[in-house]
Amino acid sequence: MRFWLRVFGAGFGAGALAAAGQLGVVYGLGMVKLDRNFANAEEEWALQLTWIAFFTLVAVVAGAAFAVNRAKHVDWRGGVMVRVVAAVASGLGVFFAMVPLTVYPAINAKLSATIPAVTVGILVTAAVASGIALAALTVAFPPMSTSLIVFTVAAWVLAIVSFVDSATWTSVLYLERVRLGVLDIGALQPIPRASFSMPALAVALGIIVALTGHLKSRPRIQVALSGAAGPLLIAIAYLLSGPGPKDVSYQADAYLGAMIAVVAGLIPAAIIAFLPRPASTRYVPPGPVVTRPTAGGSAAGRPGADDAGASGSASNGLA
Repeated sequence: MRFWLRVFGAGFGAGALAAAGQLGVVYGLGMVKLDRNFANAEEEWALQLTWIAFFTLVAVVAGAAFAVNRAKHVDWRGGVMVRVVAAVASGLGVFFAMVPLTVYPAINAKLSATIPAVTVGILVTAAVASGIALAALTVAFPPMSTSLIVFTVAAWVLAIVSFVDSATWTSVLYLERVRLGVLDIGALQPIPRASFSMPALAVALGIIVALTGHLKSRPRIQVALSGAAGPLLIAIAYLLSGPGPKDVSYQADAYLGAMIAVVAGLIPAAIIAFLPRPASTRYVPPGPVVTRPTAGGSAAGRPGADDAGASGSASNGLA
């Protein structure tokens, strides 16, 4: 019982901390601002929801990964149950951190079509549920978990670069037009940069992650799915927030690019996964070291036990 309480506590705390930390950064910089008027800017409201969904997903996966990693160092008792407990605990921590930090500011938002606070609450709940499922399926498998980490970092890098560029051009420290997974800089046209940023990133990073997993002889199915795992994180955020208003394509272009990126990353990773490997390489999943006592009192599996037994026999023979 103590082991499971540790896993639950690690997931809950890490998830809540990851959620609050991300919101602290974007609220401080003005990248996300929910308590304002969106009556004539519904596409900007959709962009804000996309970022909230993304932060929620990332926090759930990060908290679950931390808990699973702690479990490996304490006492590894089984993969599936540990992943499920860690993911659920992280999801609960993220939920209790995200709801007050997002729903309360949204109360003051002005939107003609829907009730902003209710919309944000539903979005966070759906993102937490999606994050739990994604975390339970990926966090213990290095090719896929590596892809999630790489694409999360890439999304943050793109956001920071776009933020710096927008602040330089407008002299206003406020990101109301930066889209998730898009290199939104003034030197590129809005539609091409939305349509090609994520697919190009998915192909490049997907090949790197898949090659790394292939060279380390990871299971082929995990290597293949690693090309879609990272882009899927961003695609889910867009799916939950929606493509935005029908008469404005700013959010819809990025939405379409995120969907294409999942397929664009999966295809080269699947090709790499089924490339031939040397016959001598075989992936052995991590597990507990089992020791078995022998007649001589040594333990099988303990380094040097067999050598010590052999040396003793040789000495007796010489005597």
